[in-house]
Amino acid sequence: MTAASIANSSGSADTAGASSNVTDSDVLVIGAGFGGIASALRMRARGYSVTLVDRLQAIGGRAQVFERGGFRHDAGPTVITAPFLFDELFELFDERREDHLEFRPLDPWYRFHFDDGQQFDYRPGIEDTNDEIARFDKGDIKGYARLLKTSKAIPLYNKYK
Repeated sequence: MTAASIANSSGSADTAGASSNVTDSDVLVIGAGFGGIASALRMRARGYSVTLVDRLQAIGGRAQVFERGGFRHDAGPTVITAPFLFDELFELFDERREDHLEFRPLDPWYRFHFDDGQQFDYRPGIEDTNDEIARFDKGDIKGYARLLKTSKAIPLYNKYK
């Protein structure tokens, strides 16, 4: 590891090099994107001492802004599909997400651009998304309905909804 951003359970953050010695943690989480941060927070809420390590200089994974070639780039998450999971993380520490962070709904959520010039807008409304699917293949609407049904059957989805 040539450089890593380490956030320990005391809340401080350091830049560590290859000679870093992390020995005083109950839990080591490798990867400080949203998933790694969420895992570290859940372990910390359970009372573990946690060290969070990432190969980049800053935590956040794709949720970063960086400058390259004189331009500022947003490498942020493509779409946050489960905002209730963020609420759950704040609640673990008796906090409210709304007091720290505002989510703004987007429409479309996601836009796909194809090499033939077509685009597909993934939208918040199921009917709107079905209309987009139908522009490509009406038969795929049934597959999308199966995907939604399967997703809703996942226990984690139902726990926080």
